[in-house]
Amino acid sequence: MSNGFISSFSKPKTSPTPEFRNSASLPNLITQQPLRRPSMSTSPATMTAIAHSESISHALTTSTTDTSPTAVSFYSVSSSSSIAIGSTAYGAGTTKSGPSAATQLLTRMSEEIKQRPWRPLPDKRLQINVKRIDLNEILQRPYVILTLGDQSYQTSISEREHGDWNEGFELRVTYHAQLFDSLQLDLYDRCILLRDRHVGRAEIKLSHLEGLPESFTSFYEIWDRTKSASTMSNLAGKKTLSSNIGAIQLRVHYRYQKPPQPEDIAPEATISIVPAPRISSELEDDSNFLAQLSEAMMDEASDTRFQKYEDPDNKESQSQNELKFAKVDDDDTAVQYPILDMVGSWTIAPETQKVVKAVVRMASAFGQGFELTNAQILTAVVVLERYYRDVTSERMDTGLATLEQVEHAGYFWRFSMACYGWAGINFVGKGNGIIKDFIRWRSDHACAIDFLRIPNEDLLAYEFHASKVFHPSYYVALDRATNSIVLAIRGTMSAFDTLTDLVCEYQQWKGGLVHGGMKTSADWFMNHLVPQIVAYIAKHKVSALNIVGHSLGGGTASILTMMLLDHQHEFQSMVNGNFRIQCHAFAPACSVSKDLADKYRDHIRCYVYEDDIVSRLSYGSMMDVKTMMLGAVEAASHMGLTKVFLTGTDEDWKPTLEAVSESRRRIKESPVQNPKLYIAGAVFQLWRHLEEQDCVEMKPASNRLCEEVLIKPAALSQHLLGILDNAFPKARESSMMIPSNQTRSASPTTLANEATVHLIRKKSN
Repeated sequence: MSNGFISSFSKPKTSPTPEFRNSASLPNLITQQPLRRPSMSTSPATMTAIAHSESISHALTTSTTDTSPTAVSFYSVSSSSSIAIGSTAYGAGTTKSGPSAATQLLTRMSEEIKQRPWRPLPDKRLQINVKRIDLNEILQRPYVILTLGDQSYQTSISEREHGDWNEGFELRVTYHAQLFDSLQLDLYDRCILLRDRHVGRAEIKLSHLEGLPESFTSFYEIWDRTKSASTMSNLAGKKTLSSNIGAIQLRVHYRYQKPPQPEDIAPEATISIVPAPRISSELEDDSNFLAQLSEAMMDEASDTRFQKYEDPDNKESQSQNELKFAKVDDDDTAVQYPILDMVGSWTIAPETQKVVKAVVRMASAFGQGFELTNAQILTAVVVLERYYRDVTSERMDTGLATLEQVEHAGYFWRFSMACYGWAGINFVGKGNGIIKDFIRWRSDHACAIDFLRIPNEDLLAYEFHASKVFHPSYYVALDRATNSIVLAIRGTMSAFDTLTDLVCEYQQWKGGLVHGGMKTSADWFMNHLVPQIVAYIAKHKVSALNIVGHSLGGGTASILTMMLLDHQHEFQSMVNGNFRIQCHAFAPACSVSKDLADKYRDHIRCYVYEDDIVSRLSYGSMMDVKTMMLGAVEAASHMGLTKVFLTGTDEDWKPTLEAVSESRRRIKESPVQNPKLYIAGAVFQLWRHLEEQDCVEMKPASNRLCEEVLIKPAALSQHLLGILDNAFPKARESSMMIPSNQTRSASPTTLANEATVHLIRKKSN
């Protein structure tokens, strides 16, 4: 009978009724002050709710019995019970003649609960118990919709003024969602004939749960939807003086996911895969790699096992182990997409469907609270472009890179560009002609050999038309000039590559954070290609492995290099001497957190042209752009569309740009920053000379390069192949013009400390 009084947590599929521990071991239920924003007043209804909760808390602490019926009812009595939650329940105590019927019922329920074992809170799950509301107005039939990313649940429609639901819901929370997402609770009033009225919204920022108890009860303020935290910029708080609508009482049960502690990470001297955060998964991947490596080393003909094909339909390796999609969250409690499942079953593979669903989840979470119309979005882009037009990019005053460093970068740039096949080579004007190369037999293979000027047998392996997610196109070549193997990974050039880019969920790795899509791509190379490369190196005594890539390929190459450096001792033992593992990434995407990026500066070099937008993008930086866009729309509200797009003068723009500048300043100075990903290794930037635009300089980049996305017209075009292809020869000329007595040979880690070297042009006689 008591099962009806226990709140069951709503899930997309049927789950057993949760069992609670006995009253002697109940978690402490605390009542916190409502989350209040600066310069905003608290409504009388909220203050009444707080006072009411304090009286309840006092009643709980002053109870004389260990198994207080009131304590149990506050924790687990369902709305289906006839016993009201609130002052009525706590007023129903003992009478002169003895305990009331309600108290006896609750006592029996308490005794039953004491006999039940406690069900631990599952990892990565947030349990919310919606209790009641206190508002400034009276609602006839209220209900609440809970939204977290693509997960949405609804309470029952209550016939009571204060709701009194006491209904529980369980939501999936990934580590990425904990960093960025907010739980929204939208309060509605049910209407019979008209559309249901949206009353207000309360929000819980998941990152704010850090440091709080696993179980607590709190009131959260309800605001008008247009004044909620997610729909307002960081400027709106100081201008809004209106009070909130009321408050909603929630019981929150969540175990905060903490990142791996430094002491849990293996020391640098230990060469092994660092098991973070899923120890068994990381060790399993390491074991699989070592097993495949051992198999490749024992195979006498392993160097002939390299795959060579351009047509994905004619692959002989289809029977090999397929890529594991373990990193894509495919929880059976996830929201289902019937239309996507139906259409996807006709057109794409099941693994690709999982990736598409992951992208939809990410888009739903990012767009939560971003309630701008198309006209407002266009207005925000125009305002931000106008603002950043006057913002000067930060240039390091540290001097130019040495001639050796520039030539080294330009040399491996050729390998990176050749990975795009005939289309990329003709795009920069270095092919045999679009039509001629298009009709050429195995055009990508032939054009790459012609462009690199290597023998046909030195192109060891290639796959120019990969047709899977997390599986970029690549080729492996023997570079006789440097006695090294070159693995070139292509950037984004297909819909599958775009999906890899969009799976941008942060994952814990090696004690830091990593881009989920690029990490999975690097896993594919580690398991399917690297064992054959290692076997070839062992048999032919190659002295180095250079991994190169552009854009998506650059980010994947950086992560793959980090993985291989964990096994560097194995390479050293095979060649009986020094063996170098280096990475050259051109215009790479942001891939790892700051601590990991700095750790591998001696092995990874990255090259970015000016304000390239791709090398600044991460989920965290785009969250800042989202806040800037909200501020831009509010700042330009006084101008009107005509002035924004056509007739705005400098005087009209001045207050708008000042407001945008204030929003940007607050983002930079905020004590709570959105976590961002960075470019791995030592980063160099190529700049056009301030006075002579035809001259290009290469110098170390600022540490803040990846912390802000600059909305500039040329930011996207500076990512193209032709820009970098023209920049390296000009940078070489600039380095040759430095006087010999000022030229220094510097490593990537010491280059930033060099004295300033100004460009000196030789005057012709």
